Amino acid sequence: MIGLLRRLATLGFRRGMGGNRIWLALGVLSWFAARAKEKSDNPPALYCETLRPGESVAIRVLDPPR
Repeated sequence: MIGLLRRLATLGFRRGMGGNRIWLALGVLSWFAARAKEKSDNPPALYCETLRPGESVAIRVLDPPR
């Protein structure tokens, strides 16, 4: 769905810059719709595990190598 909106935005911008205001408006609207759709999707979990009673989680942050 996002890919279709991106293609429509590209097509709308290209034809709209040629002087057609309707295509330009369609490009702008589809670009905003694609951005909103991307922002609303929750990213997948990197790691998921069920803890039993008494278990804990330790998180460490390491400095990146230089």
